Amino acid sequence: MPKRTKPDHILSKLITEFEEQGQLQNREFCEEAYYLRLIQYYERHFQLDKALNLVDQALLLYMYKQDFYLIKSKLLMATLRPADALEVLDQVYAISPMNQDIPLLRARAHALMCHYSESLGIIMDLKCNIQETDLPDVLLVEAFIYETMKDFNKMFDTLREALLINPNNHEALEQIWISVEFSKKYEESIRLHQSIIDHNPYSYLAWYNLGHAHSCLGEYEKAVEALEYSFLINPQFEQGYLDCAELCLQIGQYEKALGSYLEASEMFGPDPELVVYMSECLIKLGRYKEAKLRLQKAAINDPYNEEVFYYLGECHLQEGNFNKAIKCYLNAIDLDDCREEFHASIARAYDMKGLIKKAEIHFKRAARCGQEQSQYWTMLITFLLRQKEFAKAEKFLERADKYSFGADLLYCKSAFYFLSDQREFAFECLEEALNENAPMSSMLLDMVPSLQQDKDVQSMIRYFSL
Repeated sequence: MPKRTKPDHILSKLITEFEEQGQLQNREFCEEAYYLRLIQYYERHFQLDKALNLVDQALLLYMYKQDFYLIKSKLLMATLRPADALEVLDQVYAISPMNQDIPLLRARAHALMCHYSESLGIIMDLKCNIQETDLPDVLLVEAFIYETMKDFNKMFDTLREALLINPNNHEALEQIWISVEFSKKYEESIRLHQSIIDHNPYSYLAWYNLGHAHSCLGEYEKAVEALEYSFLINPQFEQGYLDCAELCLQIGQYEKALGSYLEASEMFGPDPELVVYMSECLIKLGRYKEAKLRLQKAAINDPYNEEVFYYLGECHLQEGNFNKAIKCYLNAIDLDDCREEFHASIARAYDMKGLIKKAEIHFKRAARCGQEQSQYWTMLITFLLRQKEFAKAEKFLERADKYSFGADLLYCKSAFYFLSDQREFAFECLEEALNENAPMSSMLLDMVPSLQQDKDVQSMIRYFSL
C-alpha cells in the first residue's frame, strides 16, 4: 500500500494564515518554534522568498535570536546573494562572537563570491583551532569551496577525509558522488565505500554510491546489486528504486526494472512519471495490453504529459494500429515539438502506411531535433536511399558529418557509394565502419541486399568480424 503521511494540522493552520495575511497575526502562532516550522516548510518547497519574508518577521520579534540570523544568511546564499549574507553574519557576530557556525558560513559566502583565498584562509585557521570531533563540519565546507572552484579531485579527497573520521556522515555521503562523477575516481570510490560498508553494512548511501561507481566501470551486475541494497536497507529512499530500475532498463533487464518501478509506486503512491517508466518496460517485454491500460488511465489523470501519448503510440505501432499510433504521436508532438524520438516514431508509422511525403517530413525533423545523435540521421538517410532519392541522401550525409559521428553513418555512406557505383569510396567507408563496429555490418546488407552476393564485400566483413 502507498505510504500515508499523518496530517499536520498545526502546520496547515500556519500556512493558511501566512498565505492569507502575509504574516502570522494569531498570538498563538507567534512563538519562535512556529516561525521555525513554517520557514522549514517553505525551504523544503523551494519557496525561498517566502522563507526570507518570515525570517525578517521573526527578527522583528526575536532580534537577539542568533538562529534566525544564521537561517537568513543561508537563505541569502541559496538565492545567490552572498554579499548580503556576509552583512547578516556581521550582525550575528556582534550578538554571539563565539558561534562556530559564523566562520563556516563566512567561508561559504566568500566562495560563492569567488574569493577563494579568503574562504580557504578561514578554513585553514579553523583547522588549527578546533577539536577533531568538529573537523568533519569544516571539511564539508572545504569540499564546498573546492566544488565551487571546480577542483573535483580535491573535493573528493576532502570528503574522503571527512568519511574516514566519521563513515556515517550523511552529508558527506550525499555530496561525494558529485566529486566522483567529475573526477572519474571510480575505483577510489569503490574502495572507500566498500570500506564504509565493511564497518557499517546498513549504510544505504554507501551502497548507493558504490552502485554508481560500479556502473561507470561497466560492472553492471555489481551495480544493480548495490543499488538494490540501498532501498532494501532504506525503503523510503526513492532515488535508489529509480536509479536501479533505470540501470536495469538500460542493460535490458526489463523484468527487474519493472519490479523496481512497481515497488516504488507501491511505496510512494501512483505517479505519471512512474507510469511512463513502467510502460516502457512493458513495451520492451511485449506486454502491450498492460502498458496501454496504464497509459490510458494516466492520460485521463495527466492530459498534458507528452510521454504518456508517445508510449501509447508505441503500443499501437507494435500492434499494427497505425492510425491510432499516428493520432497518439500527434498528441505528443502538439505538447512538445522538439523531441526527436516523437518525430522518428511518427515518421516510421507514416512510412509503414505508405505516406512517403509525411514520413520524409518527420524523419527530417527528427534529424534536426537530435542532430548530435547519429541514429536519427541514419534513419533519414536509410529512408531516402530506399526511396532512391540519392541526391537528397548525399545532401544529408554531408550535413550529418557536421553534427554527428558514428559507425551507422559510415555504413550509410558506404551504402550510398555502392548504390552510386562508386566502389572505391564505398570500400574506404566500409573499412572505416568495420574498424569502428563490425557487428553493425548487417545494416549495410539491409540497405543494399545485393551485397550479400558480393564476394569482395563478404570477404571484408568476414575478415573484420574474425
